[in-house]
Amino acid sequence: MTGRLLLAISALAIAMHVHADDWADGNAAFERGDYAAALSFFEAGRDSGLTGPAIHYNLAVCQYKLERYAEAGKTFEFIARKYPQMAGLAEYNLGLVSQRLGDTDAASEHFLRAYRLSPDDETIRVLASNQLADIEPEERPASAWSGAFGVRAGHDDNIALRDTAGIPLGVTTESPMLDIFASVSRPFSVQSVGLRFEGNLYGVRYFDADDFNQNEISAGVMYEWRPGSWRIAAGASAGAGWLGGDAFDRRIGLGVEGSRSLGGGASANLAYYYDDISEGNDIFNGIGGKRHHVVARYRQHFSDGRRVLVRLRHENNDRLDPGVSPTRTGLAVDYRYLPDAGWGFEAGASYRRSRFSDAAVSRTENLFSARSALTRYFIRDWILLIEYRYSNNDSSNPEFSYDRNTLTIGAMRAL
Repeated sequence: MTGRLLLAISALAIAMHVHADDWADGNAAFERGDYAAALSFFEAGRDSGLTGPAIHYNLAVCQYKLERYAEAGKTFEFIARKYPQMAGLAEYNLGLVSQRLGDTDAASEHFLRAYRLSPDDETIRVLASNQLADIEPEERPASAWSGAFGVRAGHDDNIALRDTAGIPLGVTTESPMLDIFASVSRPFSVQSVGLRFEGNLYGVRYFDADDFNQNEISAGVMYEWRPGSWRIAAGASAGAGWLGGDAFDRRIGLGVEGSRSLGGGASANLAYYYDDISEGNDIFNGIGGKRHHVVARYRQHFSDGRRVLVRLRHENNDRLDPGVSPTRTGLAVDYRYLPDAGWGFEAGASYRRSRFSDAAVSRTENLFSARSALTRYFIRDWILLIEYRYSNNDSSNPEFSYDRNTLTIGAMRAL
């Protein structure tokens, strides 16, 4: 273990007014290498009511330094389970514990989970990668699936995405709804670089308007490598969509992404995607063609569970039907605060400008969207989410101007 990681949590601002002496004495003892005394002070602070990830992390580190590996493992397991924001760091240290206990297979699994659970912590990813690289290939166990799953139920008041004043009487424009999504990933080896499989599934049901039901599925492979401080991934995928029970489209896609850490919990990502699209059922003739889009992302993660994400996207379509061939540019900003206990909050806003340049369908649209949500962990790693979304599309053709409101409650978790 490095000193930087051993006390990575010590700098967290936690409430210690009553237990300041135990905490300070524990840190002082640790700094001078008296790990037994440090452990006693930290245990006294914990037993007196000191809570939070920092006290448990420092207990685990002291147990590790004293070669009490079984106890250290249990404490790191508690941290990974109780404080999801710390799971990546805890899994890395569990890998070190497993190495000390001579269990190479378990160590590999912990290092792999540490890498996957730390997408924006380049320090953990590099350390986990180095540990995996030091394990002989024949000793590496088969890798596991990872991903996410979620389900939501609620109400959508404008599923047609049109000015409802112009919709004929008897045509449903609002409906209760249920949607579900799943994404999975599995590398073909436990190495943090190399080839991996990725798959995605999405479906939404509108109970009062079956014609608007949608399903999407895609699968592909990505190859990841690390030139210098960058993490690069490139690959290909195939996908299909259905609308109202009819085959909507078929897609073959190519993509390349580049990511790097900026330090201090910040990271940047640049990506380019290309899709070759063909229509499914003949009733959707005209949607076939090509789509290019580029995305730039900036993420900032904080140790207390806050996250800021900024996305800039540009998309260009070249379809057979000019009515579905817009050029779009958009900006989105999202904020999340998800503490390990209690309620969290999410908020976001986005703006997208679309231009349909063909003379037959010439129009410009400005779409503004906003969202807010309450979140909390409620069963193990499951996250409860109560969300409201609002959209306003201002089009130079009044037919395409609309407002939309959705209210949902759902749950999601990482696999």
